[in-house]
Amino acid sequence: MRQFCYLSIFLLSSFLTLFSAQAQVSAGGRPFSFSESFQARYGRQPVEEVKTPKLNLKRILKEDAERGGSRFAAPLKVSFSPENSGSWAELEDGSLLWRLKLKSEGALAIAALYEDFHLPPGATLFMYSEDRRQVLGAYTFQNNSPSGRFLTGFISGESAVIEYYEPKAVRGQGRFRVFRVEHVYQRENFRAAQDALQPASLLNFGFGAAFPCHKNANCPEGSGSNFDAQKRSICRIIMIMDEGTVYCSGSLMNNTAEDGKPYVLSAYHCYQGYTPQYDLWRFDFGYQSPACANPAEEPPYNSVLGCVLRASRQPNDFLLLEATSPIPPSFDVYFNGWNRQAAAPDSGFIFHHPRGDIKKIARFDQPAVIHPNPLNWGGGITTPANHHFRVVYSLGTFEPASSGAPLFGPDGRVAGQLHGGTLNSNCGPTTTGYFGRLSLSWAGGGTPATRLSNWLDPLGLGLDTLGGMDQPAGATAGISGRVANEAGQPINGVKIYLSGPLSDSTTTGPDGLYSFSGVPVGSPVAFALEKQDNYQNGLSTLDLLFISKHILGLQPLSSPYKIVASDVNSTNNLTTLDQIGIRKVILGIDLAFPNRPAWLFFPEIFTFTNPANPFLDTLSNTWILSNFTSDISGLDFIGIKSGDIDDSANTGN
Repeated sequence: MRQFCYLSIFLLSSFLTLFSAQAQVSAGGRPFSFSESFQARYGRQPVEEVKTPKLNLKRILKEDAERGGSRFAAPLKVSFSPENSGSWAELEDGSLLWRLKLKSEGALAIAALYEDFHLPPGATLFMYSEDRRQVLGAYTFQNNSPSGRFLTGFISGESAVIEYYEPKAVRGQGRFRVFRVEHVYQRENFRAAQDALQPASLLNFGFGAAFPCHKNANCPEGSGSNFDAQKRSICRIIMIMDEGTVYCSGSLMNNTAEDGKPYVLSAYHCYQGYTPQYDLWRFDFGYQSPACANPAEEPPYNSVLGCVLRASRQPNDFLLLEATSPIPPSFDVYFNGWNRQAAAPDSGFIFHHPRGDIKKIARFDQPAVIHPNPLNWGGGITTPANHHFRVVYSLGTFEPASSGAPLFGPDGRVAGQLHGGTLNSNCGPTTTGYFGRLSLSWAGGGTPATRLSNWLDPLGLGLDTLGGMDQPAGATAGISGRVANEAGQPINGVKIYLSGPLSDSTTTGPDGLYSFSGVPVGSPVAFALEKQDNYQNGLSTLDLLFISKHILGLQPLSSPYKIVASDVNSTNNLTTLDQIGIRKVILGIDLAFPNRPAWLFFPEIFTFTNPANPFLDTLSNTWILSNFTSDISGLDFIGIKSGDIDDSANTGN
């Protein structure tokens, strides 16, 4: 398994910029265990169930009462991995399937947090409900991150199944550990106090939890030229804290460089009093009903995992984050323009994710006003006079997790973000919302960490307004190199498969060169190399002599590549059995080595943990390039012909 780690670290330190997160793209599809063939053979095989520690709900509710805030899920520490739990099945083709049933008694829903997370190419990970109505995944090697951490979303109910499929070609190369389970619990009755000023609190959460009176974003009230672009900027934010999980709303913001930096504006109070784990914060874009009516099943969404804090300030209740990986062009997002003028907007609208539900629209038709008094939010939290716009809704309302939603003026530009207010469960015209003013957040507390100006105006243009823009075209780059043996002789006929955001393949010619162009940057890509060959190519009694001297300690083999080439029976050790295997192929008794391809390939920059014992590193013809931001040339590979110790194999055939 180490080969992935070393390749990634070396490449990134030599050529690339290291990102701490990635687009959480789901490949879709169905878990392998759902297939009829699997059910027919393994359907009665039990799946091991593991239980989480029991949640101390009394303590959790006491903490919520003291801290306030909008936590709806509490953390439970666990340690579950394919090595210490779960049920394995070996499939007919030699691939493996691992399943584990998580159970947290009394949970309304659960989610899983992973560390040491690495999936090899071809492997898939799913999480699904026992009734199979909710399925998250497939997650693949493209979800690997240098931080080694990952998050799967919430599955309703107190149990869920994690399923991991590993093809034969990469057996033993995947790893992950569930280190924490998020337990969604029943909050005290929020709605009984809904006439009070509310920043956020949750009773129900997620899909279908919002008041039925809301209008979906794609209803006529939220559609048209004045809304469709801004709608694409909105995201639901899953905020993972040491203390649990919080939902809030956010929106992408344009900046004067118009470079597509993924700045997300939200609300300070969303994370106030908590200890954030920013690398596990997730931004869900496009989470909305495809039409006006509420869908019968939860719609899909596109996610980016991980961010860094850029600026925030409590009196203005703003929070500016930057996602730590580029947003894939396929997400088709929009970067909002902004208006930092002091005047309150005459009318406007809000897109938001109440209670973490699908995207909704709210509007106000009468002018907003600058609220002249301080706002006391309880728990010792007060915002100063004149720091908020006060808005009386004419359509819709807000709810917990709407916090951070952008306030759009009639020009379609952002003028602030939602802090809270008093809501109406019938979406009647008594909802009052308070929004932190962008004009004051601009200068904030006077430092880059407490103001927006450094981030939204990096060119220092001093503009009062800036228009929005569609997502810039995704950058692409080329990857090229050469495949040769250890002696430097180019290898002809090597098939190289590229997978990731672009799937492509090429074959080396007599010069051993290969190249790929138009590869999207910012996402992991994988290389798989293979060469079909006569196993007798390059084998002779001289190879047997070299191996014999090495085994006897008379003359150790001079490189880790020669040691690897000698282990033709793939036991990670050199013995006389390897000599017997080579002799049988030379004599034509056997046509191939069992469980060993004719050629193995290593990146030239690969560093063995111990060159004298290369078997400390898992051997594979598949390699991952974690991330890249520009053209890479000279990504060369060394080919090793199985059984050929003196590099006499014909590389030109």
